[in-house]
Amino acid sequence: MDTKIELKVDSDKLNAFIVLNDKNVSESEIKFVLDNGGIKFGIADAKIKEIVKNPILKEPLLVAQGVPPVNGKDAKIEYKLEEGTQERRPLVLDDGTVDYKDVKVFKIVKAGDVLAVKTSPTKGRNGRDVFGNDIPAKDGKDIRLIVGRNVSISEDGSKAIAEKDGIPLIHDGILEVSQLLEIKGDVDYSTGNIDFPGDVEIRGGVSPAFYVKATGNIRIKGVIEAADVSAGGNIECLGVKGRGKGLITAKGDIKVKFLENAIVECDGDLYVDGSIVNSKVRAGRKVEVTGNVGQIVGSNVMAGLIVAAKEIGSEMAVTTRIEVGVNPKIRDRIKMLSSQIYVQKQNLEKLSNLIKLFEDTKKKNNGFLPADKAEKYDQAKSSRLEIYKSLSQMIAEVKELEENISTYANDSMIIALSKIHPSTEIIIGGRRMIIDKEFGPSIAKISNDKIEIKPYIP
Repeated sequence: MDTKIELKVDSDKLNAFIVLNDKNVSESEIKFVLDNGGIKFGIADAKIKEIVKNPILKEPLLVAQGVPPVNGKDAKIEYKLEEGTQERRPLVLDDGTVDYKDVKVFKIVKAGDVLAVKTSPTKGRNGRDVFGNDIPAKDGKDIRLIVGRNVSISEDGSKAIAEKDGIPLIHDGILEVSQLLEIKGDVDYSTGNIDFPGDVEIRGGVSPAFYVKATGNIRIKGVIEAADVSAGGNIECLGVKGRGKGLITAKGDIKVKFLENAIVECDGDLYVDGSIVNSKVRAGRKVEVTGNVGQIVGSNVMAGLIVAAKEIGSEMAVTTRIEVGVNPKIRDRIKMLSSQIYVQKQNLEKLSNLIKLFEDTKKKNNGFLPADKAEKYDQAKSSRLEIYKSLSQMIAEVKELEENISTYANDSMIIALSKIHPSTEIIIGGRRMIIDKEFGPSIAKISNDKIEIKPYIP
């Protein structure tokens, strides 16, 4: 004979059901069955009243519900960077034209940028079954935010922050900022122009009309052709074919195999393992041209201290100009200051004339000037005083720089390890000499306030 009320509990013990075999049941009968079956939690009194009022036979009827456990959420890291190549978008110029050389193919972050944000794991919340027993929940799993070079973690451990400008990378789960940009081929329309806050390494060359700028060093395995390359550090490349266009500049040294129709400037030393042909060169300290050829021909070469080459000029008597004894930066500074001094002296003369007019007017009016003119008079005197101060500082700086030039001149020299050809012009500390005959291994220096050429003995 069937029991009047049957109790059923699902496998996870979160739900308790009754099955009625008789419509004539009461709340107390149902609760007796639940109590007798050990059901203590989540009993639905309202549901039981409804069952008594409208009994349904032979179907499981929910009368108690437990609370399922809620597992904690795992820690999560959201990276604020795009790995791989970004969408290439050429620059639209103000006139509506498109510069296909100016495309961006890599992401750059700045120092202080947030590269990743970690969301901490959450605690689990325990559940309870219909028998009143706790059901344990799992806490979320933690993960480490691992950083490498040029990246730090915030004090609360929730953020990865760039310490330097560069390219964000992830290697084996380690987040870092690389200050080396590697270009696997040429700099051309496939890469666009390069402007990078760090070092740049180019496995190919640089195509005409493109530019490469870096705050660090630039290393180019190919040739720079009629392009602009500028480094905050050193530049090293196979050679430069300038075609009279483009500019190569470095705050440090430059090392090349050859220069042809190039314009090159560096604050440090220029090393050429080949030749300099039809080029304009300026180096802060020295220029060395070595190798099997080691020739400077048809070029204008300027260095602060030393120019040394195997051969200077050519048998074809092509004009070649070599100058030492003046740091190019110092010469530029003197030129700029001299120009400013000239302008300020003119301004001073104009102000002095204006002040004299005011003073003449003041004398005619028994020492009185109208308010508007008195104000302009005071302004003119104040401006004149500022110009006097400015002129004094600039003149003193020019004097100091010229003394520096004298020191450079006394220490500077031009060396030809093999020969110097006629039609070569040499300048040392402002003294000038045109070579009218061929010299063998020679060294030119200042002696008794004039250029003297002597045999060079290594």
